[in-house]
Amino acid sequence: MSPEASIDAWLESLGLEVVASAGASGDPAFSRDIIVDGDRRFDLRITIAWVSGVGCLLWAYYGLEAMEIPKRIYARMLRANFDYAFVKFAMTDDDRPMLMTELPAAALNRDELGRSVARLAVVADRLLEETAPAIADRGILPDWSGRQARNRRLMDAHRADVVSAMPEWEPPRPRVRRRSLIGRLMGRA
Repeated sequence: MSPEASIDAWLESLGLEVVASAGASGDPAFSRDIIVDGDRRFDLRITIAWVSGVGCLLWAYYGLEAMEIPKRIYARMLRANFDYAFVKFAMTDDDRPMLMTELPAAALNRDELGRSVARLAVVADRLLEETAPAIADRGILPDWSGRQARNRRLMDAHRADVVSAMPEWEPPRPRVRRRSLIGRLMGRA
């Protein structure tokens, strides 16, 4: 069976729910949208697009629409293009950041599709704090504590392969918030 005819079955077998779609699996071009949770970043919307003669393109809308992204955050995203093989950050026409990867038709199979989705989630996890102003309004991340990832099986199956091709990394230490002068004078924590 050809890759384009198999994508829907592969997504289902990987435990990934399609939340939106355009085109039928036999068309020369079609897309499927899924929502993926990493270990730290949740609700990452990923579009998987098949284009005959090109292959499979995957992109995650990394941030909100119409957000002003500080230069240092954009520079960090560009640095990630160098640090992380197989993924690239780009900006849409409306200045929305996207995290992308692609698979040529010859390399597309169920496991490569799963690894590609996991790769986007792992990079989004790793850059969560550094790119917070591109993800959330005023850089204030949602409280995802206590949430269970909706695609744990996918991440468990592919995380080791994905991480082995990436540089060493540890989550950042929580920053100790210092009290302001007024807070200290008023006895606030």
